[in-house]
Amino acid sequence: MVTIERDATSSELRHDWLSDRWVIMAPQRTARPFDFVRHETSEVDPSDCPFCAGNEHLTPDAVLSYGPGGEDSDDNWAVRVVPNKFPAVTECYPDPGFGVPSESAATEKSSINLFRRKDLTGGHEVIVESPRHLNSISQLSHAEVCLVFRAYRDRLRYWLEERGACYAVVFKNVGPEAGASLAHTHSQLIATSLLPPDVKRAADRMEQYMQAEGACLFCDLIQEEIEQKVRVVEQTPDFIAVCPFASRVPSLLTIYPTKHMAQFEQLDQDLLDQLAWLTHRSVRRIENCYPNAAYNFVIHTAPGCERHENSFHWRMELFPRLTKLAGFEWGSDCFINPLTPEEAARNLRNAGV
Repeated sequence: MVTIERDATSSELRHDWLSDRWVIMAPQRTARPFDFVRHETSEVDPSDCPFCAGNEHLTPDAVLSYGPGGEDSDDNWAVRVVPNKFPAVTECYPDPGFGVPSESAATEKSSINLFRRKDLTGGHEVIVESPRHLNSISQLSHAEVCLVFRAYRDRLRYWLEERGACYAVVFKNVGPEAGASLAHTHSQLIATSLLPPDVKRAADRMEQYMQAEGACLFCDLIQEEIEQKVRVVEQTPDFIAVCPFASRVPSLLTIYPTKHMAQFEQLDQDLLDQLAWLTHRSVRRIENCYPNAAYNFVIHTAPGCERHENSFHWRMELFPRLTKLAGFEWGSDCFINPLTPEEAARNLRNAGV
């Protein structure tokens, strides 16, 4: 692949093949006075925190809890999973299986219904990552992070395989700008009977690439990134952390398994431990580069209702909240990124862990 040298301060368009969207790289915008503003986090009294040990009565009963050694434990717990007290979707714990969502009929069978409705069922859970009042997963030991990732795997497996959810996602919000309402380190899982359109579109694009090229989109992309090297932040025997070529936001970091795998929930313990190690280091790199910055991460695993085993390649996205969407982004659905992925990768590699 030929690389074209460009002026480091000039704008350019980059195409994200997965989403079929263009991203504007505008490095000259880093000179703006309010870019990359960080906010100090406020302290919370642990006695009022529902996720701290001793306050278990402030949350619903746990659906899963691990002791420090990984054993099931309701008392001496290290990781605890509870239903969200304020769920985004209707809980369906008592009823096995989701079935087919019902939909209101159009007024006339042949007309287009502009007011469609569907019942939405699923589950919304919180993964409390420590009994101690910590505000970052980077403050946990490697063994503790491994337990957190085990909980991710086990709950995704439960919802997708045992409950038959169409879609399930694990995500983490850290800091108010990232959507977090509590500082205590935690993640969330939402499982639904709905396959979100963007998720379906991504799965369809992977399948389209497979049909056209006879190969997995991300398997090919990973090989290209390894050869070019400029956007690779860190690599282990089975995973790679990359700042994607058409990153929508500054310092977006994507972790891929280097061998083809559609489902995160199929990871064995050795791979979970390796991924936990790489994620822990990646979060620390983000925190060292951008102290006090809010961030999110999302685990994208194959939808339960559209597996596409040969073409879907699971991934995890981690990104600090350094900029905000403004009028152009909302109006055009086209993102402006003021930091090129090559520069972001260089900064993260040099951040130290």
